[in-house]
Amino acid sequence: MAVMIVIGAGLRLKGLGAVGFAEDEINKVEAARAYDRGDFTANAEHPMLMKLLIDLSLRGARGCNSMFASAISDEAALRFPNALVGALTAIPLCLLTAALFDLSTGLWAAALWSFGITAITFNRIGKEDTLMVFFMLFAFYLFIQAKLADRNKTKLLDRFRNLSGVSFGLMMASKYFPHYLGLNMLYHHNYSVRPRKEGEARWKTPLSFFLLMALAFLIANPAILLPKVWEYLNAYSGEKLLTHTGYLLGDHLYKNNISRSPFWATPLYFYLLWLAIKVPVAVLVTCLIGFIVGLRRWREPGPGFVVFMILFWIVPYSLMGAKWPRYLLSLMPFVYMSAAVGIVLLIRWTASALSRWNARGWISGVVTGLLLLATVVMPALTAYGSAPHYGLYSNMIGDPYTTYFFPHDEFYDDGLNEAIHFVCLNAPPNATIVTETPGVVRYYTEKFGRKDLQSQVLSDPDFTVPNQAAVYFVLQRGRTYFENRDKMKQVREQFPVVYASCVRDFTAAEVYSAQPGAIATTEHCVHPQ
Repeated sequence: MAVMIVIGAGLRLKGLGAVGFAEDEINKVEAARAYDRGDFTANAEHPMLMKLLIDLSLRGARGCNSMFASAISDEAALRFPNALVGALTAIPLCLLTAALFDLSTGLWAAALWSFGITAITFNRIGKEDTLMVFFMLFAFYLFIQAKLADRNKTKLLDRFRNLSGVSFGLMMASKYFPHYLGLNMLYHHNYSVRPRKEGEARWKTPLSFFLLMALAFLIANPAILLPKVWEYLNAYSGEKLLTHTGYLLGDHLYKNNISRSPFWATPLYFYLLWLAIKVPVAVLVTCLIGFIVGLRRWREPGPGFVVFMILFWIVPYSLMGAKWPRYLLSLMPFVYMSAAVGIVLLIRWTASALSRWNARGWISGVVTGLLLLATVVMPALTAYGSAPHYGLYSNMIGDPYTTYFFPHDEFYDDGLNEAIHFVCLNAPPNATIVTETPGVVRYYTEKFGRKDLQSQVLSDPDFTVPNQAAVYFVLQRGRTYFENRDKMKQVREQFPVVYASCVRDFTAAEVYSAQPGAIATTEHCVHPQ
């Protein structure tokens, strides 16, 4: 476990600051600055815990830079808490899997998580999902341990149950997704993780469990008590704060709103498509084997848990109109758990089928080695080679479609800072830069010493494309929306592209200049979008 965590942390930390901020991450930077001023209402659609850790990390980086003349970037400092917690998530995943199956299966699941490129990708961005998954898995595990405890050993039972309540509270203080508590209760309502002993009292979840959960939630997220936060949450959940809509999937632009669920927004196959082209094929195959076996043995607590969690994730999330690939991070523990079950079963089936030649166990060793190579070592090497642009990884099925189906989340504003840097170097004084990421522009124009540049948002209904002026447009294919697609088309037809930001030979962002006399660049990416 120690080796897995250390290597997993290394993969998550490699080149952590090499990729520029995404607009979502800038919101966290600005929230941390607001926290320094004593304002805890910033970025109020999300709880405080993640932002508190980011604030501490940014403060620590500034302290190290001043004391030791080091060069820890804001990008690396902001992402560091998630990278560390993401690596440590192998611990609760191993414990949970071992509690439901056995230690061997638990270790396989932990290895798949540690070296899984999907987990690594989403552990490296400054969003709340990593922290939520960490506490969710601990909450599930501790609740199961309470169920497994002898009911006569009240102190042990209460300890596990109380710790589970605290973990659920911290999970919701990481992200407002309380439905995982409901799934836990629904699972245990239908499954008994151990047979009930004769004369043993029936299980009851006491009020203290929920009180401890609420207390942990409030301690880690006191901003929820502020009226201004509730006003913001009400506006946010009512979709009153949306400035643009749409998600480009392939060549088709879909609505991406909760209010258009289930059939009038992003397609139902959205998450299945991501899994099919982004998860290593060997992991997919072993996951499918584990899931099929789970369906056949669904009445047993372990297989039933895997099937239950996968189905109760993929069906509701697929029906939801608003879909984002980073949500898959909370599904991946169960995908890896299912794959671990499939791997262990393949080893046992092979050993059993070839038992006459397996007197010394060498066949099991060979099969184990081959599966280790296919599901852990090769994905780990692939992940290492993909750094720091992990989001651009695709398996052998999806390789021809890299940046085609999910350009927004595959780039996640990667390469945007280079495009802004180009504008800062070449734009005349008081020029205008037009993007869909005003926060990123604000941060990097200040960093590059061009506070004079004016920022405009292309999808703003009050903005019109000028004929000729000192205006630079930074266009990203993944940020095509219903509100800007006609303007993007107009810009491409009317002005020359003067710079293309390339990430692994793919065009991440293009700069178009409306300045009189602008000359189109002759340098393009190998595979321009």
